[in-house]
Amino acid sequence: MVLPPYTSQLLYRLSGIAILAIFSILLTFPANASAATASAPASAAKPSYTRLFYYQNGAKANQSFLMHASLVDIFAPQTYKLDDTGALSGMINPDILKFAIERKIKVMPLVTNGNFSERTAKALLDDAVKQDTAIIALVTEAKKNGYSGWQIDFEQMDASYKDKFSAFVAKTYVAFKQNNLTLSVAVIAKISDTASDYPNNLWQPLIGVYDYSALAANSDFISIMSYDDPFSEGPVAEYSWLQKVIAYSLLHIPKEKISLGIPFYYWKWDSATGERLSVGGGDSLKKIKKEFKTTAHYSTAQQMPYLTYKDHKQSIILWYENQKSISQKVALIKKNKLLGFSAWALGLEVEEVFKGL
Repeated sequence: MVLPPYTSQLLYRLSGIAILAIFSILLTFPANASAATASAPASAAKPSYTRLFYYQNGAKANQSFLMHASLVDIFAPQTYKLDDTGALSGMINPDILKFAIERKIKVMPLVTNGNFSERTAKALLDDAVKQDTAIIALVTEAKKNGYSGWQIDFEQMDASYKDKFSAFVAKTYVAFKQNNLTLSVAVIAKISDTASDYPNNLWQPLIGVYDYSALAANSDFISIMSYDDPFSEGPVAEYSWLQKVIAYSLLHIPKEKISLGIPFYYWKWDSATGERLSVGGGDSLKKIKKEFKTTAHYSTAQQMPYLTYKDHKQSIILWYENQKSISQKVALIKKNKLLGFSAWALGLEVEEVFKGL
């Protein structure tokens, strides 16, 4: 099955929302968290850029966070959503939250429009009273739990709601400032404001709703989802496309407010047909390497590693991130003096990527 643009990352993100209630019950936190972090590398001097890591409930994500907490400046769980009335639901596992706060890691949960529901977005953006309900709930929840703020992660909205979405963010920003809370906004990557520059009519239902200038003026920073490149037939984000995303963003967002998205997952393709077969994380990659005879490569044009192998008669090419490719993305952040990065997501990574961060 060919996965349409943005499907891979959306599947990962939606899964965390849909099964939150189950994981909140079943999640088992290590009895001795200090032991779990014992093998983590000693804390180095904090870099000049801010490191935000997204998180979804699950054993692998928990392990990743515990092992690498010293590298996390902002912990951003995708665990909350607003419904059509403006009511807020969700939670962060109490033990994970306690672990983060004790280590003085800023906790900034994501809040989504339902399960990325266009209907929910319209219901909220069309109704000032529902917006007030949502904002009050966000402020109350943040103060109750010691969150540093929130990231608004509204997706799957029609471009005609651009001004209404920007106005909602501005309204939220005022309330957050009054309550000493930080506001960030997740936006889908753009390379221009011309609808025809995007394939598959993505502008109207997905991309055009984000007014970078207006959103940046009314938030503390913007996390750009610079992955799921809609043009790519290889990496999750082609290097040339990533550079275009940065160039466009710098025209509309102050550099010190830009957090560049970094993917931790892979894209796997049928190299003969050009069909994208699947997405996956580090654990799946380990299984592939164990099961098949793979050959490792590195593309200097894409600044990305990839594997080639045969799955029966099918020729496979798999693009993923490693220490070297992550280091190249960090170099772009430093070169352009950006705020930092937003990495999707803890638990999906190949272990060595942390050496590049």
